[in-house]
Amino acid sequence: MSGRVKRALHAVHQAIRPGGAYHLDTYHALTPVRFQPCTAGSGRRLNLFIPNIERSRMYGGQKTAFRFFTALLDERGGDARILVEQPCDAHQLEVLRAQYPDWQIVGAGEQSAAARQIVILDPDTRERAQLPVRPLDYFVYTYWTGAYALAQYEAFQREAFGRATPHIHLIQDFEPGFKAWSADYLLADSIYHQPNTIAVFNSVELKDWFDRLGYGFTSSYVFSPKLDPDIAKHLHDVPADHAREKLLVFYGRPSIPRNCFPLIVNALNLLLTQHPEVSREWKILSIGSSIGKITLADGQRLQTAGKMTLDDYAALMHRASVGVSLMCSPHPSYPPLEMAAFGITTITNSFVTKDLSAIPHITSLDSLSIEGLANAIWQAMQADPHADDGKPYPPNYAHYLEYTDFFDGIIDPLCREVLTDAEAARNGD
Repeated sequence: MSGRVKRALHAVHQAIRPGGAYHLDTYHALTPVRFQPCTAGSGRRLNLFIPNIERSRMYGGQKTAFRFFTALLDERGGDARILVEQPCDAHQLEVLRAQYPDWQIVGAGEQSAAARQIVILDPDTRERAQLPVRPLDYFVYTYWTGAYALAQYEAFQREAFGRATPHIHLIQDFEPGFKAWSADYLLADSIYHQPNTIAVFNSVELKDWFDRLGYGFTSSYVFSPKLDPDIAKHLHDVPADHAREKLLVFYGRPSIPRNCFPLIVNALNLLLTQHPEVSREWKILSIGSSIGKITLADGQRLQTAGKMTLDDYAALMHRASVGVSLMCSPHPSYPPLEMAAFGITTITNSFVTKDLSAIPHITSLDSLSIEGLANAIWQAMQADPHADDGKPYPPNYAHYLEYTDFFDGIIDPLCREVLTDAEAARNGD
């Protein structure tokens, strides 16, 4: 066994044993991007650093990030490059070529003048290759690991070209909260202190949270979430007053602490104990990810649909009567808004700056306990499912079902800010 393999195995052992030195996957994902001056083209170029762009595996925040990048590119023009954080094998590369026929897949260290490039920039590749950077390369990112890995681009641009461009950080949640009170918390927090950051917030509630904590950015913009058009196209597949099943669906992701999976399961167990008739009359289904084998209080196995296609998800939304989706975060999250849009009586939670109770079909709990959630679910089961039909959306969500301007008018001023900076750099100002 080679010394390199022994060291790798030792690192894995250290990472997984109790009291291990570090989380191998997390810290490997932070592997810095290394840079070299680009000798193939010098014009303005927009770069998106994103975990994945394979269309069948893009959900929620990744899809919003790609849509945001595309909106900037449509408004702004110029060259573009997508930097993919996750590794791709030969088959996956062929899938990307088929899905993005106008884009050229380029090696991470390759000097290419192609106007539309896709670069696989996973951590192993970052250790081997240096990414070509132009004086007018602009970077857009949304996940903290990618932001951290790119953090040295500014120092490189200043050293190589005498000036650095600002970067655009699409903030879709308070990511330090994913890593509570830890080294990872501090590392995630550090990305909000980078200079020359243009912050774009996905929801007013999230921006209010950052303002409350006193974060400062070069400039900031905010837009409200919109219903994904690929889901919205199914809104009227059935009549608005169609009969619904006695089906409760909940967003269950055991591996994501902020979605509060144990709290929901315990509340369901209490509900089944207090109201045995629920077992006979209602079906309970977890969606969002695999959950393993879980037996509920009435002896039935908790069923899951896992991660669904958007078409299947929309069909399920038309069937269900009650939905539960919790998010221990200031961000509203997509599932409760989607459930409510389909007319499901939906239970979610408030969180400091977040309160979705004014949105039709949503009950937002100010305080969460097992008992309180169980009672809220029981009340939802007794409620008239059409009680909120016709209720208007509150001002922040007035355009939730409209797609003519997905980003609430921020693309034009944001591009004018970036373009002005680019012209100043070109003129040597």
